[in-house]
Amino acid sequence: MTINDIAKLAKVSPSTVSRVLNNNGPVKEETKKRILQIVEESKFVPNAFARSLSNENLINNVGLIVPNIDNPFFATLAEGVSAAADECGYNSFLFNTNEDVKKELRFLQTSQEQRLRGLLMVPVVENDTVNRSYLMRLPIPVVMIDRESYNTNFDGVFSDDIEGACNAVEALIQNGHTKIAQIMGPLTTKPGRARLEGYRQALQAHGIPYREEYVVEGMFQKEASYEGMQRLMKLKDPPTAIFSANNMTSIGVLKYLKEHHMRLGRDISMIGYDDIKVLEYTDTNLSTVSRPVHRMGYEAMQLLHERITHTDNRNGARKRIYLGAQLILRGSERMFARTSGKKETEKTKAQSQREMEKDEEAKDV
Repeated sequence: MTINDIAKLAKVSPSTVSRVLNNNGPVKEETKKRILQIVEESKFVPNAFARSLSNENLINNVGLIVPNIDNPFFATLAEGVSAAADECGYNSFLFNTNEDVKKELRFLQTSQEQRLRGLLMVPVVENDTVNRSYLMRLPIPVVMIDRESYNTNFDGVFSDDIEGACNAVEALIQNGHTKIAQIMGPLTTKPGRARLEGYRQALQAHGIPYREEYVVEGMFQKEASYEGMQRLMKLKDPPTAIFSANNMTSIGVLKYLKEHHMRLGRDISMIGYDDIKVLEYTDTNLSTVSRPVHRMGYEAMQLLHERITHTDNRNGARKRIYLGAQLILRGSERMFARTSGKKETEKTKAQSQREMEKDEEAKDV
């Protein structure tokens, strides 16, 4: 099967087929779907890649595609992949898509030139038809990490995000909160949907109404999360606690709190998802749902190695590994007694005065 063959079946020109496969030109949606269906049914593979795979002297290269290397989660994930790759004798290459599906497609195409033995991937979104179709045609093992590709049957390593989110919101409820907001991730991803579901389940279990205005989009990005906090704090009845859907979201929230002179545990409570290591060196005691990120990368690479080496089992039953998460409470989840207006100011001044007096007494001793 060649591009010309596909063009004849689809009743279009070869250049139109090329534009669809490379996602680099305008094509009617109906025509695109017809071409992709033919490509998928014929299991078409570009000749350059097929020739490279026929070479007996394949280099032990594997690729890892992540959506945002600025996110410490993916940096730690890459460390886990690299550790397992070293043990198994592979060279690992990192590709960063910056949450851009077009860039992701370019990396998938580049993987052909790199003659990779296998691919590990955290997709930008689950249901991009062009990328998914291209991905499914790769004649090498593919392992998903953390996120999925819709309607595919790849191996994968994930975490139980519904349970993790449910436990986080449960902890806020146990500390007296009923006005709990979530700054959520994109619903085009498995983690985004699962953490919203966990949030809803925890509220429902305690008879707390789900309030649409308390759920805002953070897109797993700092800037969007900052804007989400602005909307939440402008509400007539703002939340007393925040469940932040990932670490980049938490950074956006913390930036907002700092700029508005709000302190965790005093002005608002919060639990994040995924640790932010740099906070260990500050006085920000953020409670989080902590996942074994390094292990996720390590397990995924081991799974890929198994598929690469056991060629007789390439089409066997898919393996799905789910790793648990640990809720680490550091104090930011607590509900502190709050007063308002002049009484609050007087109370704060009195506390400060007592602290100063204690410091003076300590100096005299």
